[in-house]
Amino acid sequence: MSMFAFVVPGQLLKQAVQIPESPERFVGQIENAASLNHLCVFLTGAAPFPEGWGCTIHLGLPGKDWQLIGSLSNHKPSAIFRLRGTFVASGQSAAAFATAGLANSDNVATIGIMCEPLEQVEAQVGAAGAGSKVADVTESASQAVVLASNGVASNPVLVAQKVATNLMHHVAGFAQPLPNGGGSWIDLNVVEKWYNNFERKLRTGGVGFLLQSD
Repeated sequence: MSMFAFVVPGQLLKQAVQIPESPERFVGQIENAASLNHLCVFLTGAAPFPEGWGCTIHLGLPGKDWQLIGSLSNHKPSAIFRLRGTFVASGQSAAAFATAGLANSDNVATIGIMCEPLEQVEAQVGAAGAGSKVADVTESASQAVVLASNGVASNPVLVAQKVATNLMHHVAGFAQPLPNGGGSWIDLNVVEKWYNNFERKLRTGGVGFLLQSD
């Protein structure tokens, strides 16, 4: 599993791919860039940042320069960026990701993630904000996007507990008593419906909904 993932409303969740020759850099592509309005980027929980490190997040749109849109850290493991009309050009972004080797397309955007010391991250975001507005960040919603914000994703036992709790909450109301009074039964169609809904939520919005399963 990659250290980073991202999702655009209406599209499947994707993982950012580490660049082999530059392990501090990660990239990914976003289809239908013409309609891009919001972007969520988050730590998956596969690995935290080293102490004192974070990352800057950059976006390359068709026919435009690379642009700095924000940052992440262990204290802010996820963020939702409102992109339309808020870009600020970043020459450093272009230098960092020009050699990523991703295919160019008139309707494909590229996200670039650069792991750096927090001092450099804060300096870049501060400098961009001083000259023009960096992409707006929806903080309250972003903190619920991934279980990694509570350290859950890195623990498979806790993840299994969350999934089991979600299943129990769904099927409990459908339990029917057995004729002999020795227990209850549940129609397999109920479990199948839960699974289909569970998969749809994962594909469209990540695992954040499991935080409300308790």
